[in-house]
Amino acid sequence: MAREDTAYRVEQLAAEAGVGVDTVRYYQGMGLLPPTDRDGRSVVYGSAHLTRLRTIRALADDGFTLAQIKRLLDESGHPLLESLAGATVGLGRAELAERSGLPPHLVDIAVSAGLIQPLGDGEEERFAPDVAPMLAAGMSLLEAGFPLDKLAALAARHATSVESVVDAAIDLFNDHIRDNQPHRPVELAEMFRTLVVHVTRLVAQHFHHTVITRVKERLDESEDAALVKALEDIEERQMVIHTEWR
Repeated sequence: MAREDTAYRVEQLAAEAGVGVDTVRYYQGMGLLPPTDRDGRSVVYGSAHLTRLRTIRALADDGFTLAQIKRLLDESGHPLLESLAGATVGLGRAELAERSGLPPHLVDIAVSAGLIQPLGDGEEERFAPDVAPMLAAGMSLLEAGFPLDKLAALAARHATSVESVVDAAIDLFNDHIRDNQPHRPVELAEMFRTLVVHVTRLVAQHFHHTVITRVKERLDESEDAALVKALEDIEERQMVIHTEWR
């Protein structure tokens, strides 16, 4: 627990709060953090900044936009902020199981397979609230009749492949954007946020089209008229994938 007289450099504050240095500076540029002190030429942060970062994170996890969070923070004594005082950020495994309808042992499997990752590196394992809907979607697959062992193996295979592609994408960003173009930290952070939205939409749309194309190829010679008709109906409809920061 941070003491009132604790002083942090920006790297120390970011590590303690479980966010990136660029995120701290981005929030500071938006006016979300209290004024800082100086120790010579160095900017010094205090326990109030750590508390504020944790509050911002808790509100963001609950679905508030940064603009909404700023309005809340500008209202001193707001009951929502008071209710968050000392609150634990994120959900535990039992809470995930309750919200998603997935049995606890299946939540354990999802964590072990790397399909869901805990928040930060805190002593208490917590997960972002948006993990629950993802697990609920997995539960619907099991209810449809997919065997657990094969579904878990396929999911683990997918997770490994995605991590490899993401690592390559991060290297691409570092080589051609971060290290090759002059940007202030706040500008770089905002550019990254924008690119994450576009890339997520692109990947999701590509996956959708690939599924339709591959299924169509495998049904071309099928005598199952109902499946062929269902695929035709799917092709006639347009799936809209909406991605945004909340």
